[in-house]
Amino acid sequence: MKINFKNSEFEDMYKVGNVIKTYDNSLFLVVEVSGHGYALVNLSDNMVSQTYETLESLAEVFWHEDDVLVNAEINEI
Repeated sequence: MKINFKNSEFEDMYKVGNVIKTYDNSLFLVVEVSGHGYALVNLSDNMVSQTYETLESLAEVFWHEDDVLVNAEINEI
């Protein structure tokens, strides 16, 4: 597996399907909850955050300046 970390603006990070490494080294997946808005899934324990109507409101609550966008690529060997 190849993993790259990229410092990005929060508007670029908080898009459905993106994985974010937070300031405390947790990994979160940005998801759309059908009919309920957007949330984060903690990839360590599968816990889902509260849902928010827009990605912008989700980012406003969770974004921290030390968060980074994760670009993970699974390679077959």
